[in-house]
Amino acid sequence: MPHALEVDRLVMSYAGRRVVDHVSFAVAPGTVAAILGPNGAGKTTTVECCEGLRAPDSGTIRLLGLDRQSDDAELRRRVGVMLQDGGLPQSPTASAVLTHVSRLHERPRDVGELMDILGLTPHGRTRVRHMSGGQRQRLALACALVGNPELVFLDEPSAGLDPASRRDMHELIRDLASHGTTVVLTTHLMTEAEALADQVVVLRSGTILADGPAASLLGGRSMWLEGPGAGSLEERLAAELPGFTYRAQPDQLEVRTGTDATPADLALLAHALTRLDIDSVSVSLRPRSLEDLYFDLVEAR
Repeated sequence: MPHALEVDRLVMSYAGRRVVDHVSFAVAPGTVAAILGPNGAGKTTTVECCEGLRAPDSGTIRLLGLDRQSDDAELRRRVGVMLQDGGLPQSPTASAVLTHVSRLHERPRDVGELMDILGLTPHGRTRVRHMSGGQRQRLALACALVGNPELVFLDEPSAGLDPASRRDMHELIRDLASHGTTVVLTTHLMTEAEALADQVVVLRSGTILADGPAASLLGGRSMWLEGPGAGSLEERLAAELPGFTYRAQPDQLEVRTGTDATPADLALLAHALTRLDIDSVSVSLRPRSLEDLYFDLVEAR
């Protein structure tokens, strides 16, 4: 099967400044891909080019085996888009908006069923302008899904949602992928990306820093010191254990060996803390998270 999304040497500039610089990646059908990066990394521009909202300076984009520019009418039928700001009309009711969007598609999902799934039924007669941020977010998602898309782009889908609604959103995204829909999402929540993504693409300054399955990118375990002032221990520990590398946060210090940390490494660290007479922190060995990887990549450049 062709890739659900193929981006090849994408270039985009604004006012002479290149914001996307020869970006290439591909997403397999029926998977969830997370596009990550700090503000200004180029991720929104990249996704907007994929959605057809912007025309790139150069490069090619293929969705579901079709050219983004040449087959726009066909792709509108098969691709769903959820924008971060929703792009929703403010005067109609939620039900009226979703019903209108459903009529633009040949084989739409049942509007009532979709509103039930997303918890919108109690708000069906509420005008969009009077809905909460989380309710509008769910309505924007409903509009993206009502056409039964084969590929859907979700821009910050959990923004404005409370924890329970975020959990429901995650379950829905997993269900979409399990039934063959490809999901491409942008998010600032590393825990969200780690929970959902089969593939992670990390951008910074318009270029790709990492692209691959989340599990293969994380790379084993590291050691952690946690407690008040743990981050300030970096220099003292580096003098005792110069073969390790360190990444400090205010009340945490990650200690890495360069490979998968072992209980023996943990013992070395504990002995170093004893020699330094440090007993105010806890020490643990745990798998690296996507957030750890993200900060490694972004802060190293």
